[in-house]
Amino acid sequence: MVAASLLETLKPYLWLALAAFLTGFVSYLALGRAPQSEAAAAAHAPRVSAPASDEWNLPKRI
Repeated sequence: MVAASLLETLKPYLWLALAAFLTGFVSYLALGRAPQSEAAAAAHAPRVSAPASDEWNLPKRI
């Protein structure tokens, strides 16, 4: 009997928690981070940290 009355007491709060969770989750999916445009992604050249010439690559003797 105590478990049944405890469940009946907590049921409104559990429904409220479920509704809040679903509202937040659906809002996150709907209004989440907007994708970047192609122009903004291509505005910066990629940074490459490699030598510009072959002078650093000496021939190897085996």
